[in-house]
Amino acid sequence: MTENGTIHERIEYLVKTLAGGKNTVFAAKLGVSEANIRGYIKGVIPKADILQKIVISYDVNAMWLLTGTGLATLPNQPEDVPAPLTDQSALTDVFKTYEPYIQRKDAKIIQQAEEIGQLKEQVRQLTIEKERLVSNARSSGAANVG
Repeated sequence: MTENGTIHERIEYLVKTLAGGKNTVFAAKLGVSEANIRGYIKGVIPKADILQKIVISYDVNAMWLLTGTGLATLPNQPEDVPAPLTDQSALTDVFKTYEPYIQRKDAKIIQQAEEIGQLKEQVRQLTIEKERLVSNARSSGAANVG
């Protein structure tokens, strides 16, 4: 699976790790056909009710399932979000709940990346300055020896 992978790769991962690699076992727990699971792995986007069944039946982190962010087994929802989710709008509301957290994390990552870039430039400048000082010390020492 790529770093975050696709939702299809994540479902395939769940089948392998939670159902012994058997689509039929995974499907039975969700109450869907094996062909549906095969389709989700091959590229069919599961509907919200299937995603909800995966999250609830296998205790999967909803954010991880949808985006690949975080760990597969983290808690599914903040304490203040009602469960179970029964329709698309409720599911959308849960993901909206996570949006401010994701935006803050993204902003922090961008800030840290900029700081790392600045630090790399400072190191580069200091290395150049050090080399210049060493070169000057060698040339001035050589001139005084004579």
